[in-house]
Amino acid sequence: MGLAGRVAMIAVAAAFFAALAQWVITPFLAQGEIRNQRQIAVDSGANLLADIARLHAEAGHWDEIPALVDALSVGMPDGQSAVFDAQWKLIAQDGARDSLPSPEAMDELVSTPNGILVIGERYYAARQIRVGDQTAGYAVYSFIPRPFVNTWLGVVGLNAIVLSLVLLAIAPLIYRLARLALRPVTVLERGIRGRDPKDKSKLADSSDDRLLKPLLTSIDEVHERSEAAMRRALTMAYTDPVTRLPNRLRFLSRLEAAVAAGQGAHLVVCDLDRFRQVNVTYGPRVADIALAGVAERLRAVLSQSGLSGGFMGRIGADQFGIILPGSSREAIDALMTACSRAIAEGFTIEGQAMRLAASFGAAHAPGDATSAADILKLAEVALKEAKKQTEPRTAFFDQRLLDKARAQSRLEDELRDGLDRGEFVAVFQPKVKLETGELVGAEALARWRRPDGAIVSPGVFIPIAEELGLIAKLGKQVMRDACFAAAGWNRKGIVSSVAVNVSPHQFDDPDFVSSVYKALDDSGLPPNLLELEITESAAVADGDRVARTMWPLRNRGVRLAIDDFGTGHSNFAAITRLPFDVFKIDQQFIRALSTDPHAPAIVEMILAMAEALGQETVAEGVETKEQADFLLRRACTIGQGYYYSPPLPAEEFDAFVRSYRPRPADRFAA
Repeated sequence: MGLAGRVAMIAVAAAFFAALAQWVITPFLAQGEIRNQRQIAVDSGANLLADIARLHAEAGHWDEIPALVDALSVGMPDGQSAVFDAQWKLIAQDGARDSLPSPEAMDELVSTPNGILVIGERYYAARQIRVGDQTAGYAVYSFIPRPFVNTWLGVVGLNAIVLSLVLLAIAPLIYRLARLALRPVTVLERGIRGRDPKDKSKLADSSDDRLLKPLLTSIDEVHERSEAAMRRALTMAYTDPVTRLPNRLRFLSRLEAAVAAGQGAHLVVCDLDRFRQVNVTYGPRVADIALAGVAERLRAVLSQSGLSGGFMGRIGADQFGIILPGSSREAIDALMTACSRAIAEGFTIEGQAMRLAASFGAAHAPGDATSAADILKLAEVALKEAKKQTEPRTAFFDQRLLDKARAQSRLEDELRDGLDRGEFVAVFQPKVKLETGELVGAEALARWRRPDGAIVSPGVFIPIAEELGLIAKLGKQVMRDACFAAAGWNRKGIVSSVAVNVSPHQFDDPDFVSSVYKALDDSGLPPNLLELEITESAAVADGDRVARTMWPLRNRGVRLAIDDFGTGHSNFAAITRLPFDVFKIDQQFIRALSTDPHAPAIVEMILAMAEALGQETVAEGVETKEQADFLLRRACTIGQGYYYSPPLPAEEFDAFVRSYRPRPADRFAA
C-alpha cells in the first residue's frame, strides 16, 4: 500500500468517523430543542383549531365543526382533535381514539397560558374558542411524536451511506495529494531501507528538506543515546562493578574461545584465603575496596610479567581467573608466585591495616582437558590442593589430584549419608582434678563410626563438615548426645559436667543458641553442668560476634571455655573482653614439657594469666605422670588425657565412672 496509501486511508477513515461521531452526538445535545419543537407543534395545532372554530362560530356555522376536526387530525402522527362547548360537552372528535384527559385537567390546562400536558407519550394543548367577549367552547389538540431512536437511526444510516459514497469517490484524489505531499518522506524511507548497516553517517545529512531536517536531527540524537545506553548495558552485563574486570560470563566466553583455538593455554584460578573473615570483620564496603586493590595488583603483575595475550577476570566472590595462551609451565609458576607475593604485601584501607593471602591452581588446555568447563573444573581441583599447602600455595593439576578429589567427593557423600544414618556418635574423655584425683567431668568428642566398624578421625571429617556447611547439624547431634549422657550420670548420683566443642562455623547458624537451650531442656541437664569450648583463634578473630552469641548462654548458667589457649597468640586485653570461665592449655605445650626448654615457661605464663583472671585451667594431652606432677606443682586445676583414660563410648564411660575411685595425683601409674 505504501506510506501515501496508508495516509489516504487514514484521512478517509478519519473523515468518516468524525462525521459519524457528529451525527451520534448532535441528537443527544439537541434533546431540549426537540422537546421544545414538540411543544410548539402541539400548541400551534391547538391554536389553529381554536381560531378556525372561532371563525365558523362567528359566521354561524357551528354545525361544520365536525368536518373541521376531521381535517385537522390527518396531518400529525396519531393526531387527535376535539371541540367542546363552554360546559366541556364534547361536540366533535376525530383522529386517534385515545381517551381524553378529564375535564378538570383540561380546565386547568386552558387556564395556563401556553400550557402543555404530557400523558404517557402523548402531548396535549387546549385553547378557548372566544366569540366576542364570551367563551363559546374549547379546542383540544394532541399527538404522539415519532420515536426519537427510530428517527435518529434512519438519519444516521442515510447520512452514512451518502458520506461513504462521497469518500469513495474522492479517495483517489486524496491518495494523489498524499503521495505528492509525502514524496520527500517516501524518498527518505527508501534511502533508509537501502542504507548500509555499517554506514554511521547522520540521517540529517541526507536531506535538505526544511520540514524533515529537524525530525531527522531528533532521530539521530535518539539513535546516539540508544547506542550509548546499549554500550553501557553491555558493559554492565559483562563487567564486574567492583573490580572493573570482565565478569564470569565474559571470562568463560573468552576461555571457551581460547580452548577452541587448540593452540594451548593455561588457566590460573586465584582464590583469596579466608576472605569471608574480611567481610565479617570490616564490612562489605571495605571488603569491596580490598577486592579492587587485589585486582589492581594482579593487573600490575600480569603486565610486568612479559607474558603476552593474558586475559583476567573476576569469576567468583573472592576468585579471579587468568587465561595465558602459549606460556610455559615455568612462566606460569613464576607468575603465580609473583601474584601471591603481591597480594601478601598487605593493605591499608581507611586507616585499617589488613593482610591477605591467596592460593593459586593452574590447568592446561588441551593437555589436561579439551573444554572450557573441564579446564575450569581441573584448575579448581589444583586450587583445592594448593590451599592445603604451606608457602607457596600454588599447584598445577595432575591426574593424582583428580583421583584424590574424587575420593574426597566420595568421602563427602558418605559423610552426608552418615549424618542422616546417625553414624556420628559422642565419646567422652574424663577430666580429673589434679590435686585430689577426683573425676569432675568429661569432654564430649565426635567420632564417625562407619558401617564396617572403622573409626574416622575428627581431623579428617570436621574440616569436610565445615566446608560442606554440615558442621551445625553434626554439632547439634553431639550436643544432644552429650547433654543426655551427662544428665544420665547425674541421675545416678554422679555430679559431673560435660564439655562440648563449638566450631566457629556454628556461630553462623541462627538456631545455635536455641538448639543449646533445647538440648538442655529435653535432657534435663542443669545449665551449669554444660561447658562450651571455643578455640582461641576463633574467639579473638571476631570477639564481638562471640560475645553476642555467648552472653545469652552465659546468663543462663552455661560455662564457657577457651580451647587450645596459647596457639592464637592473643593478648591479655582481647581475652578479658570475652565471657570465659575456663582456660584449656593446648596439648602441644603439654607434650613439649620434656622436649622444648621454652614449653614450661609458656605453660607457667598461661597458668599465671588464668590465676590473675580467677579462671579455672584445664591441661589437655596429659600422658605421663611427670606432666601431671608438673601441672600440679604449677597449680593447674584439671588434667585431661590418656594418662587418665582415652575417650570412651557412653556405655564404657558409664562403667568407668562406676568403677572410678578418686586417688591423689602422685599415685597415678604411668
